[in-house]
Amino acid sequence: MPALKIWFRKSNLTLSEKQYRQLWLYHTLLRQKNAEYDLTRIYQFDNMVQKHYIDCILVAKLLHGDIPSPMLDIGTGPGFPGVPLKIVSPRTTFILSEGRHRRVRFLREVVEELDLKGVEIFEGKIYGSFSRPVKGVITRALESIPKTLGRVLNCLSPGGKAIFMKGPYCDEELKEGVERFKTEYVLVGDIAYRIPLTAHRRRLVIFERRGTSQGL
Repeated sequence: MPALKIWFRKSNLTLSEKQYRQLWLYHTLLRQKNAEYDLTRIYQFDNMVQKHYIDCILVAKLLHGDIPSPMLDIGTGPGFPGVPLKIVSPRTTFILSEGRHRRVRFLREVVEELDLKGVEIFEGKIYGSFSRPVKGVITRALESIPKTLGRVLNCLSPGGKAIFMKGPYCDEELKEGVERFKTEYVLVGDIAYRIPLTAHRRRLVIFERRGTSQGL
């Protein structure tokens, strides 16, 4: 845990002692269960901290702590970005969607071991027929922006945010998303950033669901 704290402090991210303990327990579970559940191919400590935990938690900082609730994390895998975001935003309700059974089992263990309240695990894929109202949707390295925008049309409430954690070269899919869904969404954010202390470039792309008064 001391090394974990050093990475976060050097990255200008401040966590409470409880949050550090929860994150360390999450990291420990990831390492223990990785081989059994096929959770992540990134297993070197520094890379895990930078590319998984810090990258996910940076979203909360870039959004100035304004994380929509309930938030649907589509294709969360072993819990990215939903679990780290839940740790730093405990009042936000999260729905973690994952279709692979082994990873669902792992997520259930994480929720129990970390004593996370306000977390639901949805076992299965999110299709266009999914209509449970949510205020936010987030994806990390899942699929193209247009595919996700179409997928969540029936569940993202008016004014809700669709948040995409992307690599630096997403201009084409972003443009396609804007053009294809101009009556349903408006692009409200495109933030370029780097994971601190690394050369890894990222983009945080945010669309807002238009309301019925705007033409739907």
